Amino acid sequence: MPRPLVIIHGWSDTSKSFQDLEDVLSERLGIPPTVIRLVDYVSLVDDVTLADISEAMNAAWRDKKLPRTTRSVDVIVHSTGGLVIREWQHRYFSVETGQQSPIHHLVMLAPANFGSPLAHKGRSFVGRVLKGWGQKPLQTGREILRSLELASPYQWGLAMKERFGAADPYGPGKVLCTVMIGNRGYSGIQAAANEPGSDGTVRVSSANMNVTYIQADYSKDPKAPTYSRKEAENTAFLVLDGENHSTIFSPKEMANAGTLDYIVRALQVTDAHFDSWCAELAQASEATREAGEGDTYTHGFQNTVFRVRDDHGAHIDDYFLEFYVDDKDKSWIEERFHRDAIRTVHTNRDDSAYRSVLVDTNVLFNSLDKPFEKLQISLSAQPDFSSNQYVGYETFTDKDIGSIQLAGQELREFFEPDRTVLCDVVIKRKQSSKVFGLKMRKGQ
Repeated sequence: MPRPLVIIHGWSDTSKSFQDLEDVLSERLGIPPTVIRLVDYVSLVDDVTLADISEAMNAAWRDKKLPRTTRSVDVIVHSTGGLVIREWQHRYFSVETGQQSPIHHLVMLAPANFGSPLAHKGRSFVGRVLKGWGQKPLQTGREILRSLELASPYQWGLAMKERFGAADPYGPGKVLCTVMIGNRGYSGIQAAANEPGSDGTVRVSSANMNVTYIQADYSKDPKAPTYSRKEAENTAFLVLDGENHSTIFSPKEMANAGTLDYIVRALQVTDAHFDSWCAELAQASEATREAGEGDTYTHGFQNTVFRVRDDHGAHIDDYFLEFYVDDKDKSWIEERFHRDAIRTVHTNRDDSAYRSVLVDTNVLFNSLDKPFEKLQISLSAQPDFSSNQYVGYETFTDKDIGSIQLAGQELREFFEPDRTVLCDVVIKRKQSSKVFGLKMRKGQ
């Protein structure tokens, strides 16, 4: 008996959109339609959270008697479905629960693993551009969109628990996860949603599950910060040329002749061949990126998410990131980096300590006029201690704070195309003796 296949839609969608994919996969995989489950869940009610969906999903899973034993089911998700399945999997199948995931193959189509630039758009934009004419004022799923917003604390927290937690659930012998996303935007009125480096809804870089976590700690010695990095890998990633957020799951609309073949292969890959599968998709993605090097829409971009806090754990909402070189003759680098390499900066609306910086790695490494050997990263933050005289941060001169220095290969490892980096910055908060004093009686 073949494993059941569960297909989970994205935000504002329904299972009806996936009936064609269900039919084609049933035929291609040789499995009866009765073992394929199309999911429907509420995503447009403002008070529904991903935690609510996860618990309701778990109840429905039990009610329909879907298997819960290790590697007993395959799953395909689209868009927000990526966060739905990851929330459910971590909540019910992790080291903390003592149970392993029932998922064998997980195929993510255009998943919003690290957010979407559309999540913070207004209702009028969503209703008109994404839903078309004739839409009445609608709820947009406020709580879900908060989780989907770029640089959201939710995405960061889920990555820390899942990808950098006690036991990463992905890789040979565990969940075999393949992520696929297109590199083209929408046409017509929907083109208003397009952002370079995206499929019209999700950034290529924010779909990738192979995330990097970097910590820059200025708290012990502000002039000589420590620097560390961790890599979460073990998932396959493919950029499909020509597909957008809608065509990638629709057999009748797919722009790339190989898309359906890749989906089928992702559902059949074995443990023994998974590493070579990852390498094959990485090579194909690089070839697609190189072929589109002259197209500024398909450049390689990195979703670089910063979180800045102090040594007391308080989040800092007023700071400025600085990318610079320590050579006055090369000040042009700073101008070009901030003007051309940085395409957008998004400050999360719930917590402005979190910011997403979209970096065009093609511009950074291939299009700058002259080569440079080293880039330095630092920041300035408020309140400024020298102005306040009571509490604050000493960050406004290079005599106060040092920098993270990236040179050679380290620079290329920090900025890589088509992936997300979580950069955790900790700085020292200072208090003046004026804040608290003890007075003694005379003679004591």
